[in-house]
Amino acid sequence: MRTANLVRALVVLFSLWLIWVLRKVTVPLLGAYLFMLVLQPLQRRLTQKLPNSVAALCCVLVLLIVPIVAFLPAAFDFQHLLSKVPINDLGGFSTQLRMQFIEWHASLPSWISEMFDPDVFEPQKFIEATGNQIRSAGSGLVIFFGGVFGIISSMVLLPIFLFFLLQGGPWLLRIRRELPASWHPPFDRILPQIEAISTNYLVARVKVAVVKMIITWVVLIILGFPGAYSLAVAVGALSLLPVLGPLVGFLLLAIVGFADGGIVGGGVSGFVVAGVIYVVLEVVEAYVLIPRFVGKGLGLSDFAVILTILCGGALLGILGLVLAVPVVAVSRVLYAEFVRPVMKEGKPVIDEAS
Repeated sequence: MRTANLVRALVVLFSLWLIWVLRKVTVPLLGAYLFMLVLQPLQRRLTQKLPNSVAALCCVLVLLIVPIVAFLPAAFDFQHLLSKVPINDLGGFSTQLRMQFIEWHASLPSWISEMFDPDVFEPQKFIEATGNQIRSAGSGLVIFFGGVFGIISSMVLLPIFLFFLLQGGPWLLRIRRELPASWHPPFDRILPQIEAISTNYLVARVKVAVVKMIITWVVLIILGFPGAYSLAVAVGALSLLPVLGPLVGFLLLAIVGFADGGIVGGGVSGFVVAGVIYVVLEVVEAYVLIPRFVGKGLGLSDFAVILTILCGGALLGILGLVLAVPVVAVSRVLYAEFVRPVMKEGKPVIDEAS
């Protein structure tokens, strides 16, 4: 028994190592599979009226066209937004920000200004630290995809893989036919639930990103921020990207807020307002949108989702915030299948007769 378990463990480790080595192929394959889960409901509707291959091709076209349509309006105000943002002079931007902060601090009542030291405010260090975090996260993503060539190949291979996955599905039935008959009962209990959890989670995350984009757009329009639609689309889309997305989103809002904060003006006031907007958006996403959309789709209560998010963030930071909910949902399925039966069959620790 121990030898068999050791062999299984070695096979699993070898498989994981092989998947990592071949990540230039496995990463776009995994991405295509995730997109397939999201597009399957649309494919089922289309196959009622169209051949399977045509329905799969339509789904791929939807995936390619929808982002273009969403980002197309941003092209009209993107140039205006760039003219407002000192993207080529971040050093001068940080110096100007510090000088305005000192002036703003001097204008405050003495009892407020004594509460904090203006010398502590070093925007240059903050910008450098944020830039280092973005570069570090970007380098991690490049390594994960297998280099620049891996990123390019993923962009090319993903729609191709997606077409064949949609055309050849449903894949669980095909995999089931290749397994021994004794494996069918646990397979039928576990894999469909995990696939449903993955589908519901991905669809819910997209809904959260869209709602966050709409909220951001409305708020920025009310405040008169330049390039409101471009910023809203960027913030919404970046919310789907762990670690790197929130950093870039905050940096964009902060720079634009300082350059031109709309009705609140630029400078420190615009910078502070942009920071407040971003913090409120993150709180609404984590404690309102995710519990409502993600928790409901996975069968978790609002309190369970919030508690899971807090624990995931404490353990793994931003990555934990993203992965905690689906990991807990899948763990519930595995617990019900493997752990609970063992607990029912086991003897109680305390003998009631004694």
